[in-house]
Amino acid sequence: MADILFTQIASENIRSGTDLIQTSGRETIGKAPGLYVADAAANAALFAAHPRFVARSSNGRHFRALPEDGRIQVDISGAKGDGVTDDGPAIRAAVAYAAAIGAQGVRFGQQRYRMESMTFAESGVATGAQASLALTSNVVHDFGGVELVRQLNGGGIAFSPASPAAMASFPIVADVQAGDITVRLAATDAAQLAPGNTVFWMLGELPYDTPETLNWDIAKVVAVSGEYVTLDKPIPEGLTLSSVTGPNKRLVKIGILTNCALRDFTITASNVEYGVAVYGGKRITLERVGGSNLGAGLFAGQYCDGVSLIDCWQDGVVLSQASFGAAFGFAECRNVSIVRPHARSILNLVKAEAGAEVSVLGGHFENTITNQSGQSLGTDVAVILAVGKASVSVHDLTVTGHGGYRLAETSNGAANYSGTVHFSGITRLRHPADPWSIPVTQMSGRLDMILGGIREIYDFDRLRHWKRRFALRDNQSVYAFGPPGIMVRANIYAAEGLSAGVGQQLTGFWLGRAGDNGYNLANGVNGQIVAGQNASLPIYGGAVAGVHWAQRNQQFQILCTTSATGGLDQAAKFVEFEAWFAPLVDASYAMTEKDWRGAGADRDFREAHFPAFDLPAIPAGASATIELPIPAMMAGDFVDAVRVTGEMGALHLSAAEARNGFVRLTFGNAGAVALDPPAMQLAVSYSTPQAGN
Repeated sequence: MADILFTQIASENIRSGTDLIQTSGRETIGKAPGLYVADAAANAALFAAHPRFVARSSNGRHFRALPEDGRIQVDISGAKGDGVTDDGPAIRAAVAYAAAIGAQGVRFGQQRYRMESMTFAESGVATGAQASLALTSNVVHDFGGVELVRQLNGGGIAFSPASPAAMASFPIVADVQAGDITVRLAATDAAQLAPGNTVFWMLGELPYDTPETLNWDIAKVVAVSGEYVTLDKPIPEGLTLSSVTGPNKRLVKIGILTNCALRDFTITASNVEYGVAVYGGKRITLERVGGSNLGAGLFAGQYCDGVSLIDCWQDGVVLSQASFGAAFGFAECRNVSIVRPHARSILNLVKAEAGAEVSVLGGHFENTITNQSGQSLGTDVAVILAVGKASVSVHDLTVTGHGGYRLAETSNGAANYSGTVHFSGITRLRHPADPWSIPVTQMSGRLDMILGGIREIYDFDRLRHWKRRFALRDNQSVYAFGPPGIMVRANIYAAEGLSAGVGQQLTGFWLGRAGDNGYNLANGVNGQIVAGQNASLPIYGGAVAGVHWAQRNQQFQILCTTSATGGLDQAAKFVEFEAWFAPLVDASYAMTEKDWRGAGADRDFREAHFPAFDLPAIPAGASATIELPIPAMMAGDFVDAVRVTGEMGALHLSAAEARNGFVRLTFGNAGAVALDPPAMQLAVSYSTPQAGN
């Protein structure tokens, strides 16, 4: 039949033998033409369930829409695709019809569709307005590059499950042992399960968010016998029911979304929390899916095993609200891979919690989020957030924007539930100023930074080792000088029985950079030296680390001070410091060969002694430079340590420089009065590079 519209089929008397109709449009010629067939599947029941796609002729024959290349065109459902009309009902109807006839999803004929929230009655979800598109298993939802627009609020665009009504929660009534495959329920609960049902167990709770748990997995029911339910895999950790006060000691019956892929669409919305959300899924894939101005993020996954996000992005452009969450968020998820993600103007690129395990490859994060006054959100921004024993590995990450962020955050304040983050490959930072914090202890590969137009590249795979032992004597100030570069790891060991702190044997062990010792390990609330123990020191990078970060390419320096009456001369006490530095391997400014080779181990170590050195008087706030003869010293030598025995008061050593035949020392007076100390003992440790090094 020619030039018939879908809406005209009801008025036509279509004779037997005409089983295929090509329409010229749905309601208007040229708009949504389609092919309709009268076959065994085209019946009254299908007509009642899907009236947008099935028509009944005037003589009672039913014709149903056929897929085009395996997919149902949403326009034949009545979708306008003008970006103004709410096409949500038409799109949902197309998805439902495609699932009913076994088609491979839907197809979009236009470039932009408006898709508003369901009402409570449509969704059947007790939480109110929810997402517009319920996902189905074993389907590739290929959207063909369409833009889905939402102007009102709601939970999201695409989601699973279709309704919490499909879930049933069954409390476990007996303790579980590690390795158990059988759990005990109330008899009435067990009767609601049958072999082949999909469940996941939720056993135990995190201390800060009781709906979440670390011990979970998806399983199949193998057998049900009275109160006992047998699963197809063992539970790895036991649980004593009395240890959990909340609900997470249960089996949850749920239809898991499996083998579902979404491709090629963009979500543009205002006041919408997320784009795609999956609660309970296996083998979920998103390819080339993006979101604009989504509040909580593009993808939210919970209780998912196997998620792949490829070339997905979120642009948090502020319209009526700021994007307040993570572009990609996961809780209780494993086997998650995110390939080439991109996010801008949002708080996090990735947020992982409740034991989620995530791998990121080749990401880009633009830190451009601001408040309504146009100010950067600073430390509220964490590129990678991994808490609640979650773990995230990041390979080849680029961060650009305004600066003022944390590269990673692993703690939410709950003790013993921190997460882990590791950066590998090349981590690129491009900002006007230093970030707030960089987790240098969690990095390998290279850190490539352009900060304020200055480029620095550090190699974390070839760390330089530096070690110094301080033999302690009474009334000493020992200055030791180490290599430049980013300190990545550091340990300190104090001999047994050594007391450290104000008024103790070891009064100070200060870490810093050349001329600025600012971090005392012995005194105050930061005291970390414990006699007889090898303590690992916390290391930070970024503005929060003060001089240790800002002067990262200055020579490392230690000042070790002792009490005048500590009884150390015959006690054989010592402190040993050991550190590893990431060296600067390429930069847009030059450093001397002497600086680079200063950390090398192939050196000829020597020491010069000056038993009665009389320092001249130094006015308050001034400094004095002295030169001590050391005939064997050359200008290319390294001054490794200067030991001063005697009363220093407010004096400090601010510089030590090797010269031909002598050493040049600069002492400063930080006090308010002139100082003229008595003669003191001086020793200068220095070393000469061996040939070829």
